[in-house]
Amino acid sequence: MRIMVLGAVVLATFHLAGVAGGQEAPNAESALGINLGGVTYWSSEIVFVDLFKHAQTFKSQAPGKGYAQGGPLDLTDDGWVQSLRADGQFADSIVLSRPKLGYPEGIYTCLYEGRGKVQFAYGTEVVDEQPGRILVKVESTQNILTIRISETDPADPIRNIRMILPGFEETHETQPFHPDFLRRWERFGVLRFMDFQRTNNSEQVDWSDRATPARQTQGGEAGVALEYLIELANTLDADPWFCMPHRATDDYVRQFAEQVRATLEPELTIYLEYSNECWNGIFAQARYCRDQGKELGLSDNDYQAQLRYYSRRAVEIFAIWEEVFGGADRLVRVLAAQSANPWTSEQVLDFEEAHEHADALGVAPYFGNALGNPKTQNEVAQMSVDEVLDRCAEYIAQGNETIAEQAQLASEGDLQLVAYEAGQHLVGHGGAENNEQLMELFHAANRHPNMGALYLDYLDGWRRNGGALAAIFSSMGTYSKWGSWGLLEYHGQPVEEAPKYQAVLEFLDNNPAWW
Repeated sequence: MRIMVLGAVVLATFHLAGVAGGQEAPNAESALGINLGGVTYWSSEIVFVDLFKHAQTFKSQAPGKGYAQGGPLDLTDDGWVQSLRADGQFADSIVLSRPKLGYPEGIYTCLYEGRGKVQFAYGTEVVDEQPGRILVKVESTQNILTIRISETDPADPIRNIRMILPGFEETHETQPFHPDFLRRWERFGVLRFMDFQRTNNSEQVDWSDRATPARQTQGGEAGVALEYLIELANTLDADPWFCMPHRATDDYVRQFAEQVRATLEPELTIYLEYSNECWNGIFAQARYCRDQGKELGLSDNDYQAQLRYYSRRAVEIFAIWEEVFGGADRLVRVLAAQSANPWTSEQVLDFEEAHEHADALGVAPYFGNALGNPKTQNEVAQMSVDEVLDRCAEYIAQGNETIAEQAQLASEGDLQLVAYEAGQHLVGHGGAENNEQLMELFHAANRHPNMGALYLDYLDGWRRNGGALAAIFSSMGTYSKWGSWGLLEYHGQPVEEAPKYQAVLEFLDNNPAWW
C-alpha cells in the first residue's frame, strides 16, 4: 500500500514549516490529515495574505435599489468589472465579513490595475491614495470590509485587485499563504481539498469551468485554483487529497492530472476520490449518480444503482490518472462509502471488482450525530454538557464495532481503511438545527475540555480497530446552527481555548503513522 509514509523531506527556505539543516518535516510520520474549510468572504480562517482572494464575487448595485439589484453586470471572463452603466450603477465585493471575530488591525495595502475609481464602504479609512495603490486603515471592530468600483474604463478596466494584510506587500506573490495558516496545519500529513474545491453540488463539467489564479476571487463557486492547491501541498510537504467533480469530463480529469504530475513535488503521494459522499442523498452528486445508475440499468434498486454508478465512475477516473502517471505508484485511490452502513461498502467494493482498482476504503466515522435527531431534540436540549459528552463516549464505543467491521471489509479487498472525514457530529438536522437551546448545548460541548479527552479516545479506537489515515473534519469554522466542525473557531484563537485542536496535536505527538 502507498498510504502516506514519508521520509525526511527538506522544505525550501521560504517554507514556514520549520525545517532546516536536513531535519524531518513536522508531518513526516503524521497519522492524520485535515479537511481544510472553504475559502469564502465569511470564513473565519485567513488562508491568503491577499484577502481579496477570499472576496465575494462582484454584485451589481444601483442607487435606491435593493442589495444586488443593480441590473446585469458587465464582467470579463475572469469576473472583473468590464464596464458600468451611466445611470449610477456600481459594483461591490465583500472582502471579509467577520465582525464578531474581529479583523487583523493595521494599514492594509490595496493594489489594482486599470483606470477607474476604487472605494471602500462602511467606514474604512483611506490613509493614502495613488493610482493603482491605496492604503487603508482597518479597525478590528469595524462592521464589514467592502470594496466598491464606482467607475471603470472599458478599455482598461479595474482588475487584479489585491487587498494585502499589513506586512505582506513585498512577499504576497511569492508567499501567498498566511504564515499562521501554514503553522496551524504543518503537522498534518494529508490535506483534503474537498471544501477548497467546492466539491459538493459542483457545476464544473469542462476544464474551462475550473478556477484559475486570474479569477476575481478564489472564493467563488469554482473554488480555489489547482495551482494554489499544489503550491500549498508543496509548501507543507503534505500529500494532497483531490476530489474530482461528479460531472467532470474525461478531458477535465486528464488535464487536472497532467497539471498535478507536472508541478507537484515528486515525493508526494496523491489521494484521489470521485466527488464526495455520493452515497448521501442530500448532495447533487448523489442524485446524479442515482440518475446515471438508473439510466444505465445498473440495478432495479435505485440506491444500489446509485452506488454502482459511483463505483464504476470512480474506477474510470482512477484509470485516467494511472495513464497520466504511468501507473498507480503515487496514487491512493479511495472508494468511499457510508461509515454506519457497511452494506454500502460491499456494494461499492464488489461491483465489477472495483476493489481491484483501488487502494483504500474511505468512511466518515463521526460520533454524536444521533443527538441531533429532530424526534428527540427537546429531550436532548434539556441535557447538561456532561450528559452530552457521556453519551458521545457511548457512541464512540459503539462506533468502534462498526469501524472494525469496515476494516474487515477493506482487508478482504486488500485495501486499507481510511477516514475521509472524522470527528464529532453534534448538530441538529431535519428542523432541529433551529432549536437554539440545542445549538448552544452542542457549542458548549465542543468547547468543553472533556471534548479533547473524547477525541483522544475516539482516535485511539480508530487506530486499535483497524483504521489507517484519518482526515479530521475540519480545520476552522465559526460555530452555528449548521454545526461546530472546526478544530479551531477563528484566526488568532488561543490554542488553550480549543480542546479539539489540542487533543489532535497530542495524538499526533504520541502516534506516528502505525501502518
